[in-house]
Amino acid sequence: MEDEHRNLVLCQLVAEAINQSEGTDFRAAKSEPGPADALLVSESGKHGTRGAQVVSTPGDFTIRYDSGNIKKFERNLRLALKHLGVSQCGVTVNWSESARRYSSKGRHIERLAEVIASEIPINGYRCLRGVDLYDYSQELSEIVNYVSMFRLESMGLAVHSSMTWWAPHDGQWIEEALAKKVGKYGDRIEREMILVIDGLAHLDIEQISAFRASYDLERISYAEVWTVTMGKPYRLKPAS
Repeated sequence: MEDEHRNLVLCQLVAEAINQSEGTDFRAAKSEPGPADALLVSESGKHGTRGAQVVSTPGDFTIRYDSGNIKKFERNLRLALKHLGVSQCGVTVNWSESARRYSSKGRHIERLAEVIASEIPINGYRCLRGVDLYDYSQELSEIVNYVSMFRLESMGLAVHSSMTWWAPHDGQWIEEALAKKVGKYGDRIEREMILVIDGLAHLDIEQISAFRASYDLERISYAEVWTVTMGKPYRLKPAS
């Protein structure tokens, strides 16, 4: 029921945006079980009803900090760094979603410790993103989004996990969300169907602009594609 309510809220925002730009009078309404997650219904009956499907961006940012995998990563990384003689250092790791969900082999954590030990600055702060870690190991770039390290005044060693995330600068998340629905429905997508991508607070203007500039909109079977992010709707593919 919670998803159904959110679908209606998102589609209502899109309906209001369409009304404002096209002079229509749509409102979001519940749909019978089927391909459409909601319906855009004309209050006056002057405009044909439009079906709408809703899909979220692919990232799942709700994995709990105290999950067993994260605690295990921290413990094993701390032990591996101590074994390498690392001290006077604070380390913060943002683990990938797949690593948090499915864990990772111990040798990957040991390899990460080796990279950290070789990259710790003499003083100050250093950060390595997944693309930087790829130069060391593709496997590392798959389990770590970024790792930061900084010198401590004390002789201690602190290892923590960050639950923040790095948003891509391109339209990757939008493309993955689109592919999720196209992969499910394919040729069964109705010609007048609207796709609404739930961007939560994960999509920004940079990603939206990158998608518009690089993606071939003619490949999209949906009549229109919208995204709603931070409570505001953006049209990605206009009606032809």
